[in-house]
Amino acid sequence: MHATTNASGTTSTADSNGAARSRRSLLVASDAVWPPVSGGDLRNWQNVQALARLGDVLAASVHAPAAPATLDDDRITTLALANAAEAATSPRLAKRRTPIDTRIPQIALSRLLAAARDFKPDAIVVEGIPLFPLLEHLRPLAPTLVLDMHNIESDLARQMMPKTGWLAGLFSKKTRHVRRMRDMELQSLRMVDKVWVCSEQDRDRLHSLSGGRALADVIPNGVPRFDLIPEQLADQPAMSKGQPTLLFVGHLNYPPNLEAARRLATRILPQLQTALGGAKLIIAGRSPHRSLADVAALPDVELIANPDDLGVLYRHAHLAIVPLVSGGGTRLKILEAMAWGLPVVATRLAAEGLGLVDGVDIDFAETDDDLAARAAALCNDAGWFQARRLRARETVTSRYGPEAIASAVRSSLL
Repeated sequence: MHATTNASGTTSTADSNGAARSRRSLLVASDAVWPPVSGGDLRNWQNVQALARLGDVLAASVHAPAAPATLDDDRITTLALANAAEAATSPRLAKRRTPIDTRIPQIALSRLLAAARDFKPDAIVVEGIPLFPLLEHLRPLAPTLVLDMHNIESDLARQMMPKTGWLAGLFSKKTRHVRRMRDMELQSLRMVDKVWVCSEQDRDRLHSLSGGRALADVIPNGVPRFDLIPEQLADQPAMSKGQPTLLFVGHLNYPPNLEAARRLATRILPQLQTALGGAKLIIAGRSPHRSLADVAALPDVELIANPDDLGVLYRHAHLAIVPLVSGGGTRLKILEAMAWGLPVVATRLAAEGLGLVDGVDIDFAETDDDLAARAAALCNDAGWFQARRLRARETVTSRYGPEAIASAVRSSLL
């Protein structure tokens, strides 16, 4: 069997008789892929768009979207497997074993199996181990079953565990959850044909976790909302007296982001203001936790809850600083900031897996002093600042734009 690409850009496979046909893909997610809201939604949506270049896609979600939404793409069909009332009242498919497990109503499974049998997919892509109970049911329904691991969940949960004594940690509930996640990951590897991960680092982690048995394909997280970013890099607003506007974007009910935002506002911003004579900070994101109220009250700090248009913020900011010290979830925002032409100063953890080069694509630093110093150095050199803007845009567009994602998905499945 070989692949060809027709005039519309859809790739088809030729069967043994030479007849061309497009590949049909079923993607199963916890939440609706359209419209995308969270980072997980954005990854699912980019994968649906890449799969649609190969043929028709059915995007099924366990949960219905919060509000009806129209999708203008005849290659993609969305299906909500249970409404809110059904999700609350239908018996659960499997007992909850970890905090990340998706509650899957039995009625959702029945509808999913019926839809899959009718659709007859060539490949089924399942969104990670939160949907682990579905794998055994979907296994017989397609030649290729793919597990898309947005994170190596056991490793991420381990990173976020509080520091305790070894004995207390050994018997803690969080430790039990990590072990259960690892067990589900290992069981999943034996049930699927392919595994997708977000980065080379996650591929290495999975290889180690499986004792060298797992071979994964890297499907990177792409630039969010790429179609809304201007094709030409727009001019930034002038810095008033050389004083920049900083931007931090992230889910503001996620503890690692809360910690990073507070660190930026209370420790890094004052140092940068001293170095440059002033600076402003915008913190923007979904569902801000009440603990940020005192941060929002600080001078020169603005908190924007649930922004309708991030493009407005990117167009009016000069620089992004991401001082993350645990967890993940900021990498999409780093890509988005760079695509809009914002130089980024960040910890290495914040940009882990993106393959960015220090001093060329991004500036890495770990301490408050160094993060402020590298940001100040950029702002004090207009030529370097502009070169970094251009390089950031070029790097993420070539590596993480829609064409790069589509190529990775095509290579994995064909």
